[in-house]
Amino acid sequence: MVHFNAQFRSLRVVIVFVLSIVVFACRTARAEERVATEEALMRIRVIAANLEARLEMTQNVQIWIVPVDERMVSVERIHKGASADDVFIIQLDQSFQEGLNDEELQAAIAHELGHVWIFCHHPYLQTEAFANEIAMRVVSRDSMKKVYAKLWLHLGTSGDFEKLLGTETKTPANVAAASNVIMPGRFVASRICCW
Repeated sequence: MVHFNAQFRSLRVVIVFVLSIVVFACRTARAEERVATEEALMRIRVIAANLEARLEMTQNVQIWIVPVDERMVSVERIHKGASADDVFIIQLDQSFQEGLNDEELQAAIAHELGHVWIFCHHPYLQTEAFANEIAMRVVSRDSMKKVYAKLWLHLGTSGDFEKLLGTETKTPANVAAASNVIMPGRFVASRICCW
């Protein structure tokens, strides 16, 4: 019986030790993931600030990476009341965002900023095509095509580039827009739009 108790105590010590290692490893992994997400968020906020400046937007726009957004990228207006400015929150699905390069992130953010721009310039109608038209003032059509291709692949759907982006024409304005793409370094809610 004494031998059994000693073995049982040894086993408990081993189990506690192993569980401690597992808990420590999980906490470390979560901390590293949190740091990576915060770095990505800072990079995305720089992209958004540059695009807002180029579109001459003064609205309060906030960017968040969320675990899941069924639309992958979306914008929501938070109405603060008569005396305060509204807040526009752009949400990016974490797994979708992680699959985008800076050019594609710019295109996705520019599209959502297009919806904010439309909302603040009445009486324009909210459409995906018009949001893309606003976005293509600051990003290239090719960038928009790339992000739509990834979006449709991610969602398992397809769409019509011509309907969403208009017919492709080679004009000096399009060439200039493509060359001006920024590549930086590393309440009451109402849904406005979605991809």
